[in-house]
Amino acid sequence: MGSMSHYSVPSEAAKVLQNGIVSHSQHSSLPTEAKALASRIHFTGQEKPRLAVSWRFAESTSALLGLEAILINVLLGRRYNLEAQDVTIDTDHASLFIMSPYLVELEPDADADIVPTSLFESQAKFAKYFPNRDIHGMASTPLRRGVSNIYRAGDGRYVHTHASLDPTPSLNAMGLPADDPRVTNQEECWAVLKDTVASKTADEWDGVLGEDAKQACTICLDAEQYKASAQGKANAGVGLYRIHHQASDSLPKGWWPATALTSPTRPLAGLKVLDLTRVIASPTMTRGLAELGASVMRVTAPHLPDYSGLLPDLNWGKWNCSLDLRKAEDLAKLQNLLKEADVVVNGYRPGVLDKYGLSHEKVFELGKRRGRGFIYVRENCFGWEGGPLDHRSGWQPISDAHSGVSFGYGRSMGLDEPVTPIFPHSDFATGIAGTCAVLQALIERGEKGGNFLIDTALNYANQWLVKHVGEYPKEVWEDVWAANGKPVFRHWHNTGVILPAHLKLCAQQGLFEKRHFEVRKSGALGGLPMRMVKPVLQYLDGHVELGFNVGTRGNGVDAARWPEDLLNEVVE
Repeated sequence: MGSMSHYSVPSEAAKVLQNGIVSHSQHSSLPTEAKALASRIHFTGQEKPRLAVSWRFAESTSALLGLEAILINVLLGRRYNLEAQDVTIDTDHASLFIMSPYLVELEPDADADIVPTSLFESQAKFAKYFPNRDIHGMASTPLRRGVSNIYRAGDGRYVHTHASLDPTPSLNAMGLPADDPRVTNQEECWAVLKDTVASKTADEWDGVLGEDAKQACTICLDAEQYKASAQGKANAGVGLYRIHHQASDSLPKGWWPATALTSPTRPLAGLKVLDLTRVIASPTMTRGLAELGASVMRVTAPHLPDYSGLLPDLNWGKWNCSLDLRKAEDLAKLQNLLKEADVVVNGYRPGVLDKYGLSHEKVFELGKRRGRGFIYVRENCFGWEGGPLDHRSGWQPISDAHSGVSFGYGRSMGLDEPVTPIFPHSDFATGIAGTCAVLQALIERGEKGGNFLIDTALNYANQWLVKHVGEYPKEVWEDVWAANGKPVFRHWHNTGVILPAHLKLCAQQGLFEKRHFEVRKSGALGGLPMRMVKPVLQYLDGHVELGFNVGTRGNGVDAARWPEDLLNEVVE
């Protein structure tokens, strides 16, 4: 890779695509055309890295989007008999993909600079159009805001605790109240939680929080420790995703039902996707499918929390209904949605939806009865390969801490402690991987029929990042770190501290170029104009048009049914 003067982000992205994906044995199940089609993907952008993170996020995100473009080309050839298209990926543009929720502007001034919004500000800022579903006050006070963080345990190791969408269970499991009015700022919060976590060993906290209380939690490992762990060993043989094909004589080969819009221009038009997801990773999968023309019905619940500040970005292309599956009439509505769906994406904690007949086994039985198979995607934190943590809940920072990514970032700043690398790279990487896996499964179903189960996990994305992408060479990292002022963050600095600082650095580095943004209007919100990061894949000949059939919206806007006209803005 060489020194900074010889380093090229676009060139390295191309190498990652070729060596870390299409030519790697862990992805040998890719279509036979994949290797040759890599030559139709062209990477551009500034040569030198600009993100002040030691991990090669721009290169990895660009390469993953390159895989998506390859699979789109395979689909174009096999379903539409269209020759492969040249696709351009700007690596600077791809860098914005992993921070896109923070770059949304409502009713923007087109002449003004891009104005980012940090995570904890977004829900209140966008609440007029996206009603706040933070029903548990996840970050409403300093103490509750501090639960999602890394703290040092009594044995000197580090533990990442997490609030999920309700910090009360974690606080109670730690022997603390749901809130404490005496804690009035983040420094006081850190002091309380540091002392609390120091009262037990890392293993004890892992048991108390991760197993007994069933909360997201992990002991922080470096990359070698993860590799040697039982979970790391279980996951060692899987790449970005794993596809399980279940053949059946009653499920013949074929494509999804076509509509008048199904064409190379909108290659997934007519595909119906049932979206059972929250937060970032799995919603990114379904947004990726929507961008290609798929019709997506997202199902939320009136009694469950959601991170509404992410919806302006991640709800594009999706209808959104609200169902309480504890009620028979609502469960029946969901089953009716399921009967017409082609793809199901389940991003909830492993097993939690099984009691509603939404396990992949039950869905596949329905596929056999109707004579057309399903593609069922399941996403979790730790993996699906039989490891001891497969059953646990988890989020991007938990996986980063567990897989060695956080320790790598901390050490790059001269520390011997884990620090969560800002920007939810593993979320978005998992999201792109899931979109790619669905494309691959659609291609395979067109050749051999059956049902398909797709396994995706944050840990899969992170271990791929560690193994096949890696960190910048020392001299390259030192240069980019110095160019950003050599910021140093500590293990107890969470998103609320690091994200605003990094967004400011990105602006100073000139990353927020207006040519990578577009203004869209959401019909579901009365034509509200919004400035967003535009689709990264650029098809210059116009055969493929990326975009969304319907605009973004908040939860519960639509009726729980598939409309006859798949371009209906709102389902009534």
